[in-house]
Amino acid sequence: MSSTAELQVIPENHLAQRIAALETELGELRQRVPEDKVSIILLSGDFDKAMAAFMMANGAAAMGMEVSMFFTFWGCSVIKKGRKLKGKKLSHKLINLMLPGSSRDLAPSKMSFGGIGRKFFNAMMDGEMASLEEQIELAREAGITFQICAPSLGLMGFDHDEWVVPVDVCGVAAMYGTALKARTAYFIS
Repeated sequence: MSSTAELQVIPENHLAQRIAALETELGELRQRVPEDKVSIILLSGDFDKAMAAFMMANGAAAMGMEVSMFFTFWGCSVIKKGRKLKGKKLSHKLINLMLPGSSRDLAPSKMSFGGIGRKFFNAMMDGEMASLEEQIELAREAGITFQICAPSLGLMGFDHDEWVVPVDVCGVAAMYGTALKARTAYFIS
């Protein structure tokens, strides 16, 4: 017997099968590896939470990351053009009357001060940081992708033309398709 290990001879067709199986497995693993993307899901219609979402989105875009924002339920108000009632059924008119018409109407989640909280925050931010409306415009210019939850659209009676940014109306499956490929995903409620 020799002291060196003997090489095991593998038949060529068996080796080709093993390589093909490994390549298939590697391809499946690559599909699950996160990409240099950020996914932000915004459920909240609160001013401060919307500001945080857009500041994170714009920061990631500035770092060269691909960013997608998904707006659902109360979060839809953040990117609406304004209150649109014409042509809507009564229940949708009522919902639209109860919700903020646009980003300018959002109240902070804390320290609302009987309705003056937003004015207070706007005054504090003046000259210190971009307003929410400026943040939204920066995000649009940066090429951030905006998704609107199709079930929320139907339930709340929003139309496809009510948005200040270009939107992709989609369901939860499309949102997960994006979020699961992202290196970082945030859910803001």
